Amino acid sequence: MADCTTIFETLTGFLPKNILEKAITETGAEHGTKKFTVLRQLNTMMYAHLTGTTCLRDIEAGIVADKRLQEYTGTISASQISRANRARDTVIFKQIFEASLAKLKKHNGIRIIPGSWGMLKALDSTTVSLCISLFPWAEYRDKTAAVKIHTLYDILLGCPESIVMTEGIIHDKEKMKNFVKEPGITYLFDRAYLDYKEFDRYCREGIFFVSRLKKNAIMKVMNENAVLKGGSILSDKEVILGGQSTQMHHPIRAIQVIDSSNGELFYIITNRFDLTAEEIAQIYRLRWTIETFFKWIKQHLKIKKFFGSSFNAVLNQVYSALTLYCLLLLMHILVGTKHDFLKTVRLIAKGPWNTLIQLQEDLSPKRPPPKVKQKRFNWKQEFEAVLRRYKVS
Repeated sequence: MADCTTIFETLTGFLPKNILEKAITETGAEHGTKKFTVLRQLNTMMYAHLTGTTCLRDIEAGIVADKRLQEYTGTISASQISRANRARDTVIFKQIFEASLAKLKKHNGIRIIPGSWGMLKALDSTTVSLCISLFPWAEYRDKTAAVKIHTLYDILLGCPESIVMTEGIIHDKEKMKNFVKEPGITYLFDRAYLDYKEFDRYCREGIFFVSRLKKNAIMKVMNENAVLKGGSILSDKEVILGGQSTQMHHPIRAIQVIDSSNGELFYIITNRFDLTAEEIAQIYRLRWTIETFFKWIKQHLKIKKFFGSSFNAVLNQVYSALTLYCLLLLMHILVGTKHDFLKTVRLIAKGPWNTLIQLQEDLSPKRPPPKVKQKRFNWKQEFEAVLRRYKVS
C-alpha cells in the first residue's frame, strides 16, 4: 500500500533499473559476484551520503545495526565495500547517473526563466583537496594533491548534466570542448574559460556564451549602444577582442556593470545580440547557481572526504552522490516544491524508514490551536453580585 511505502524505498524506486541491468550486462560488473551486487553497492553509498557517514567502518556499523537497511545493502564488511569501490568499472555508475538525470528531465524543471532566454547551462569546476601521501596520482601542487570535478550544470533543472573528473593540476580551459558543443544553448562561465579561438568557433557554429572579461583584455570598439542613465548598466559596446596575434574575427558585446558586492567595475561579454543588456546581466548572475550547488554537495553529501584512495573509488563515490542528488530532487518534486529542499533532505536523512505520508506531514507547517477568547473579569459586576447574594445594602 502507498501509505506503507517508506522514504528510502521511494528513493531507490526512482533508480532506472532497466538501465542498471543493461549496464551490468554490457560491462560484466557483477561477474563472479555472489553477494555485493551493483545495486547493493549503490544503495550502500547513497545511505552513506544521506547520513553523512565519513568512514567505511561507520558504514559497516550502521548496516549491522539496522535490519531494515540490510534489505537494501545486505550484510557487508568495510573491506568488501572498499574492494567494490576500487574494482568496479566507473562506466556503470556514470550510466546510472545519466539515466537518473534523464528521468529528472522529464519533469518541467523547478526554475522559471523567461522563454526568450532559451536553455542556460553553467560550466565550472570545484577542487577537492586531498592528502598527497594517500592520493599520489592526484597531481596539484608540490605538497598537496587534489581532484577537480568539472561540471556542466543545467540551470533550469537545478542539477548537473555531466561531469568530468581530473587531477587538480588540469586547467579548466582544457575541458571546455568536453561540454560546450550544442548550438542554440547559452553557456555561462567565468574568466578561467576565456579562449578567443573557441569564442570564434562558438560564433560560427551558433553556440552562445556569457562570461566575464579579464581586466587586462584588449578590445577594439566597433559600435556603442545607448543605455539608461542611472541604471545598473554603464555601457553596452560591440567590440573585437584580442591583440594582433589573438584577435577574434567575430564581433561580440561587452557590457560594463558594477559588482554590487564591492563596487568594482567589470565587463560581461556575450555573442547574444537578441537580448537587452539588463537581461544579459541577469543571466550572468545565474552562474552563481553552480557555485551554490558545489557548496551544497560538499556540505550535505560529504564529497570532501573519500572512502578510497584510487581513482575508481573516488569517481564511483562522486557519481553515486550525484545520482542521489537527482533522486532527492525527484522526491522534492513528489512531495511538493513549495517545501524547502534542504529541510526535505534533512527529514529524509533522519527518518528514511518513515512513510511518505509522514514526510509530507512533517513538512507541512503546524497550525497552532485556536485561541479561546477569555471573558474579561469585571470586578464591579462581581462585587455587586456578591452584595445581592448576601443582601448587603
